[in-house]
Amino acid sequence: MKYFIRSVKYFFYFAFLTTAIVLVLVLIGAVEGDINSIFEGGYSALWKIAIFFALVAAGYPKVGFIRREIHVGKDWSEVRNDVISYMNDRRYVLESENGTTVTFRCKDIASRISKMYEDRLTLTCTPECFEMEGLRKDVMRLTAGLEHRLNPLNEE
Repeated sequence: MKYFIRSVKYFFYFAFLTTAIVLVLVLIGAVEGDINSIFEGGYSALWKIAIFFALVAAGYPKVGFIRREIHVGKDWSEVRNDVISYMNDRRYVLESENGTTVTFRCKDIASRISKMYEDRLTLTCTPECFEMEGLRKDVMRLTAGLEHRLNPLNEE
């Protein structure tokens, strides 16, 4: 269900962005306000654009969201404060914590809006590792940083 909701959100997000861009072009006089002159094929082109957006929106959640493991060799209780401090430094705040699952959200509203409120990062603690799930870009960036912070290189 979460996948479907994300797909619908992205469909409307793409439609909104395209509408905003076309509206700006009309307002600055770059194109006429007639749909037939904006798109080749006029109104029939809108169906093709909508189908394209639907296809992209259907696939994007599959490639845009990932789950990645963080190997630290320590228990959650040992690294909890370091993880929360690291996430706060990256403008994420602790949303909830229950047993083996911890969730973080973006601190600033502009970032949350730009991510369409899909800014939640979930950190699941297992005996072998921690697993972070969320937007691909954020998960890749934050897991690499957390691994470096929690497993510092020994400089000799």
